[in-house]
Amino acid sequence: MSKKILIITVFLSNIVFATVIPVPLSPSSTKNNTINSLSSMATLNLYKRGLDKDVAEQKVLDTLSGDTNLDDLMAQNIVAQLEAIEREDIINFVSNAALYGKNVDLSSYETLISLLQKSNKVSLNKVILEKVQKISLENKNIKSIYS
Repeated sequence: MSKKILIITVFLSNIVFATVIPVPLSPSSTKNNTINSLSSMATLNLYKRGLDKDVAEQKVLDTLSGDTNLDDLMAQNIVAQLEAIEREDIINFVSNAALYGKNVDLSSYETLISLLQKSNKVSLNKVILEKVQKISLENKNIKSIYS
């Protein structure tokens, strides 16, 4: 009887601990995340428009003025909650802001409203404005946790 209990305990502990142990990221997956980050995609967008690559990269870094992963998380939150906004819309918005030397804070309510207005995909009604306010608060929480 005690042998069966021991076997069951070992079996269950293996199942529990096997699901908790994190899998380390491979270098290729972190490289792909860096290549597809918001800042690198906005830099590529500006480069395709004719800016020098180094100048485009500096402009985007000055515009976002945040951590790349933080910006990606906030952009992902926006795309997940607003069906009308796609990642390409955010990339174009950041690219245009970088081109004109404007700062972009993806946790700002005003920035999110500007993003929606520039996309021309959705009309701003009460429901959308409440969603934008919720997204703004969530992005501010992400920013405070991550910083």
